[in-house]
Amino acid sequence: MAPTTGFRTAFAAVVVSMLVTVVAAPARAQAWLPAKGEGAVSILYQDVFVKDHMQATTPVDNGQIFSKTLLLDVTYGVTDNLAITFAVPWTAGRYSSNKQHPLADLSGPTPVFYGVQPLDDGTYHQTLSDIRFDVRYNITKKWMVLTPFIGTTTPSHDYVSFAHAAPGQKLKELQVGVSGAKLLDAIVPGLFVQGRYAYGFTERVLDIPHNRSDFSLELGYFATPKLRLLALGSARLTHGGIDTPPNPRVNLPAFQFLYHDQIQRENFLNLGGGASFALSEKFDLFGSLIHTVAARNGHAIDRGISLGLSWTFSTSRANDRAIASAERTLAKCLCGKSAS
Repeated sequence: MAPTTGFRTAFAAVVVSMLVTVVAAPARAQAWLPAKGEGAVSILYQDVFVKDHMQATTPVDNGQIFSKTLLLDVTYGVTDNLAITFAVPWTAGRYSSNKQHPLADLSGPTPVFYGVQPLDDGTYHQTLSDIRFDVRYNITKKWMVLTPFIGTTTPSHDYVSFAHAAPGQKLKELQVGVSGAKLLDAIVPGLFVQGRYAYGFTERVLDIPHNRSDFSLELGYFATPKLRLLALGSARLTHGGIDTPPNPRVNLPAFQFLYHDQIQRENFLNLGGGASFALSEKFDLFGSLIHTVAARNGHAIDRGISLGLSWTFSTSRANDRAIASAERTLAKCLCGKSAS
């Protein structure tokens, strides 16, 4: 049964989003904005398993990476057309390998082989990762919703980035782009589409350019007034950078090998699905599953699981304001939040 416009308007006031990006796809901006004085706090848990390392387009079993991230995301409507978002992730990573390295532990009955970096000792290491902030301004809600944005990614501290279990790439980035969304009731009642494009001006390392374009697309359907089903996609295209050759420790110059994670030409396509369920008018539960279907360099996600809870709030300045239309409220968007 297709939801009515009233139902859709009521729980469009809850923000849910990444990213899924999850770790590889930082899609955060949304086309729909909260009304003035309204906002949302979202807590997202992500569990990502990496099985293959990509050496150019060749997958290589070079050990497994296990990453767990807890993301706190706060969005607030400054005006009806302007919203700000602040996100900070706490991440824990572990690298496991069956290849012998100098740090291999051969003392026990079952040998354990680790990586060559202190963070790659086979145990979880946790810390804050990159803090993100963005500003979105809606320019039109006529035929479709269009919302340009500008955002920053800043390392929270001087963490170790040269390790499989590193919490991030430790790169500053300025992103500019636009989000767009449209209700497709004329085609299928309860259907909508939302997408985002961002160009990232990424901090140079070794004077090697590696800016990047990030894309995300969400197709959503209100299966019931409380349940939304989602098809998700995200992609990255790096402009510049280097390919990771076979055995990069030997085949890359030493000065490049130490920074290859930061300067590599990382391209990927992630696909997945998800759902969100309105527990009440203020609380929303959501989850998703993604998988890397194509990649060049970097780490291919074997499975990325996201689970989260979002709480919508109104300040005193918004308490006497009724939500007039879905165009003026938060749209729940599972693809918009990402832990990296």
